[in-house]
Amino acid sequence: MFQTIPIWEIDNYIDYNDNIMIIDLRNRQSYRKSHIKGAVNLPYEEMDSWINSLQKDKLLIFYCARGGQSMMVCRKLEPYGYQVLNIANGIAYYRGKYMVWG
Repeated sequence: MFQTIPIWEIDNYIDYNDNIMIIDLRNRQSYRKSHIKGAVNLPYEEMDSWINSLQKDKLLIFYCARGGQSMMVCRKLEPYGYQVLNIANGIAYYRGKYMVWG
């Protein structure tokens, strides 16, 4: 079973892990308004086009607006050997040092 963390813990993962990929599942417009520094925007609605390009040798950290879509993606990928981490409740409550405002 994959792990779910509160949004404020993302700072520790960024600070202390080199082998991560942070993935923002929101639409492009939401991503441009705000996102976590270093996050790649792979919209949930386009999952079929990007899902096979993910790396199994990295910890994939997923977030969305409120946590539902990221949880579904983690549930889908984890049985196939991907290292996944879900951010609970999405980016809505994040005010950490890695927030980028559009």
